[in-house]
Amino acid sequence: MSSTPRTDPANRPAVYSTDPTEPTGSTALPERRRYAHVLAAWPLRRRMALVVLAPVLLALMVMASGGWALATSPGWTAVVVLIALSCATTLATYLPHPGTGLKVDVGCTPCAAVAAVSVLGAFFVLSSAPHDVSTAVMALGISVFGLVQRLNNPSTCPA
Repeated sequence: MSSTPRTDPANRPAVYSTDPTEPTGSTALPERRRYAHVLAAWPLRRRMALVVLAPVLLALMVMASGGWALATSPGWTAVVVLIALSCATTLATYLPHPGTGLKVDVGCTPCAAVAAVSVLGAFFVLSSAPHDVSTAVMALGISVFGLVQRLNNPSTCPA
């Protein structure tokens, strides 16, 4: 067991290694610490909302587009799954962080409206031409645009 502190270049505080098999001076971080910033940015309630909303949105999108087409159009089905994940992630970002009460995390109002409307826009475009892959790709672009708009820092909003 080494008693030499282990530091990494990201200015984290020194961590003493307790693993006897780890070489002295190693900068390897445990998996739980490597992704700590991701877990802090996405609290449990947002991750759970994503898990619940994605299948619900997928079912709604498939119903709005005329039913399942797994055998006849597997590409369309795959794109619709991606659209559902993108829209669910967008909607999950509106949930408040723990400790902030029940106030919805809206951010800048015009930017938040664009992100929310992108979910509806993806539904509309997807249902306009059922089982058409090119239309589904366009709906995916709309939903990803809304997600990127939502994930950008609200303080950079020009409004």
